[in-house]
Amino acid sequence: MVLLSSAGGRLANGTFSRWLGYGLAELGAGVLPFAELVGPRSTTIAKAAVERGQTGPRGIDMDFVRQDGSIASGRVWIGGRAGADCIAVVIPRGDAMALPAVAEGQALEPPQRMSGGSDASFFSRSPLAMANVDGAGAVREANGSFARLFAGSDRMRAGTKLEQLVAERDVPAVESLVRETLSGQASGAPVDRLYAANLGPGGAGAAIYVVDTTAQRALEAQFAQSQKMQAIGQLAGGVAHDFNNVLTAILGYCDLLLANHRPSDPSFPDIMQIKQNANRAAGLVRQLLAFSRRQTLRPQVIQLTDVISDLSMLLRRLMGESISLQVEHGRELWPILVDVNQFEQVIVNLAVNARDAMPSGGVVTLRTLNVPAAACAAYGDASNLAPADYVLVEVGDTGTGMPPDILEKIFEPFFSTKDVGKGTGLGLSTVYGIVKQTGGSVLAASELGKGSLFRVFLPRHEGAIEETQARPAEPEAKVPDLTGQASVLLVEDEDAVRAFASRALSARGYRVVAAANGAEALEAMDQPGTSFDVVVSDVVMPEMDGPSLLRELRRRDPKLKIIFISGYAEEAFAKNLPEGERFAFLPKPFSLKQLVAAVKEATRP
Repeated sequence: MVLLSSAGGRLANGTFSRWLGYGLAELGAGVLPFAELVGPRSTTIAKAAVERGQTGPRGIDMDFVRQDGSIASGRVWIGGRAGADCIAVVIPRGDAMALPAVAEGQALEPPQRMSGGSDASFFSRSPLAMANVDGAGAVREANGSFARLFAGSDRMRAGTKLEQLVAERDVPAVESLVRETLSGQASGAPVDRLYAANLGPGGAGAAIYVVDTTAQRALEAQFAQSQKMQAIGQLAGGVAHDFNNVLTAILGYCDLLLANHRPSDPSFPDIMQIKQNANRAAGLVRQLLAFSRRQTLRPQVIQLTDVISDLSMLLRRLMGESISLQVEHGRELWPILVDVNQFEQVIVNLAVNARDAMPSGGVVTLRTLNVPAAACAAYGDASNLAPADYVLVEVGDTGTGMPPDILEKIFEPFFSTKDVGKGTGLGLSTVYGIVKQTGGSVLAASELGKGSLFRVFLPRHEGAIEETQARPAEPEAKVPDLTGQASVLLVEDEDAVRAFASRALSARGYRVVAAANGAEALEAMDQPGTSFDVVVSDVVMPEMDGPSLLRELRRRDPKLKIIFISGYAEEAFAKNLPEGERFAFLPKPFSLKQLVAAVKEATRP
């Protein structure tokens, strides 16, 4: 059993935790000080051992207090940095009864070289990686755990210097640790989880304890990557929201200009060019919102096989003649709940990414299958893929592949390995955002020269599949009448958007009162003899946001109709509204026609 105590916290293994009746997380979190785990009779000797940073190879007998208050005894070996980081190996009483130990209150003896069958058994069978080094720092004895930990090194043999087994960047620190330990100073800081204890005077040797932190480092890296992606997502969402206001104004004023120009006018093509490029920019903003998981989704229950079959013809056209597309459908796929248009965007983006990775041609494989919760561990740990039932979509290619340093960045917005002008760097970030907002996960694997594989895990849906019925042919639509005489309260903090929307509605006959914030809107509502048929309000505003304004408006007029306009998804603020609250939603950027049509629909009798 192992207990690691350091300035950075405490790490106890499961065996030690169960022995004392605690949960692993409870001990590992460092909630209980080490002194509270030690029995009253062992306090003095435990304190002395920790302050010295070592007990010697014979160990000491100590009492520990279980969670229920009972006493558990065991033999303890401590090694590490005097008065600071240390590691304790514990063998319960019964397994250690035959070993001579230091009695309570007896001064700690200088450590001696391991001898005797019991000590040798502990050394060889310990789960902790242990080794003895001589006065020159060369390994002269190591247990099985130490050998397995360094099995990948071709330099692991008798007489190997300890510094030869570590990364080059850690060599000076390891040399210093061993040198200070051999000289009896024992004041050097541990190298990550490598501890040393002096085995005797005169530089006779040192005991080395190593804790494998590979899994811990991997978990820390995953957490750091997750935090980075979350921060980038928040930044992207904020930029997209602000940019949507700018695009709304550009598109709106283009519509106002076009209303006063005929196609034959010389400036008409220029205005159209501005509008077309603004719409292109709006498409990029939608991808940023997809990455930040703030776009509006319209989910429905679908059968994945049908959607991919309908999409396969488009995918084959995208692949070109030099690339073969192979589609392999799984049997009896479970239903999933997704926004069909957004899911198609995911598949298209992954297919295009695979195509671009094979400039000389190759094969793109699109495969689907069910993945039950019990099989999730085969694809990734719980931090990457929570155990649940999923429908898996795999998109693989036989292209150039990616090195690890590129692979870890591929989902970041605007990251691209393509030449300038050949990509926006938003394709895979859009995939990431859509899948995450849907409740799924996306994992990527790649190997240089062999290709890449993207796995999209979509949660299984228990509901029935929605049947799509063929719609009867509709008669040719008439040009809608978007004029009106209703009274509109327009609440928008962005000056350009407020001015455009006010002009657009006024030009169609509506009576418009404009307010720059919620306080001004309430003042307008409270004017004597004033009433409004509909309120058009932004969501994100200073001082009083849209949902807060709605609650105040409902107190004044419970039947007042509301249209929210926002660059964020409807779901982002709807959860802050009372359950059952009815409102219309118009996403930014919107055109003049879309704004007037929304108001016309809201004021329809």
